[in-house]
Amino acid sequence: MNKKSASDSLTSKMELINKKVREITDRRKGVKVTRIEDELDRQELKSYMRLMGVEHGSISLESAEQETRAPRNNIFYATVAGEALIEAALIFIAASYLLSPAPTALDYLIAATLLGMFSYMAYVMYRYVKSR
Repeated sequence: MNKKSASDSLTSKMELINKKVREITDRRKGVKVTRIEDELDRQELKSYMRLMGVEHGSISLESAEQETRAPRNNIFYATVAGEALIEAALIFIAASYLLSPAPTALDYLIAATLLGMFSYMAYVMYRYVKSR
């Protein structure tokens, strides 16, 4: 009977520790966690385990570099298609300013601004699509 109560006690302690791990993991979801915050969470879990009287082995928290990502769906692809149309319009308008019969300094300035916007949007779009 003593062995059974000891194993039940250990099982209940492990359940409480797993609950604490889930709590910490839930708190970290969707938030960018720095290494310092990651270490503080690990220390919190170690002290909780020490309080429960269980030796800590390997503590498995989600990595600080892991991010929660939204799944790709029709809205994602519609947004990317809309951005591609805007990009095409920027290139077309910039080309029309540059290919006018007698472009002025203002035409060159407008075309440079549009090409700058194109470059920035292309970079953001590329980074967003690649990170997913």
